[in-house]
Amino acid sequence: MEFRLIYEGPLHGQGAKSSHKWEIRRALHPQLQRLWQERPLKEAASRLLARPPRPGSASVIVEKGGLVFAPLVTQRLDLYAELSVLLFRQQPRGTLITDGGDIDNRLKTLLDGLRVPHGSMEGRTEMPADPDPQPFFCLLEDDSLVTKVTVESEQLLRPAKPDEVVAIISVHVKKTVLSPDNMTL
Repeated sequence: MEFRLIYEGPLHGQGAKSSHKWEIRRALHPQLQRLWQERPLKEAASRLLARPPRPGSASVIVEKGGLVFAPLVTQRLDLYAELSVLLFRQQPRGTLITDGGDIDNRLKTLLDGLRVPHGSMEGRTEMPADPDPQPFFCLLEDDSLVTKVTVESEQLLRPAKPDEVVAIISVHVKKTVLSPDNMTL
């Protein structure tokens, strides 16, 4: 399965401490939610998003700190992902260290934003005014399920703050083993 996600907004290189991971999750949630409504996920959604799981069937639902997450790429489904990121940023090519952080730390923040958090408060100092969606759709159960990442950096030629980016994330979901649970994906 292949698709693209788009993130537009701030991207700092603070890694695990960055609150921007939640902004990334919130920005990508509607895109991933819609993906679950399209083929081939549409046919598997009632089974894979079941709470509690149906007997003899896997569910992708993960509960962390009172929040419910629905990652697409999970170990349970024997899936992994390869990512290709086209990162548009204010700085010209060759400018690796920037006000928003260097590219590798920004990439780490982006990858953290694609996964289920380790806890409901990871990177947050307080709960948001708007409640988190239930389930909260994420790409990855864990970022260890990413086996390949390529990054191409381009200059964003429109006005934006120094830390703002446009990231086009091409996702290629692959199976480690073919199983009844992932056969339709």
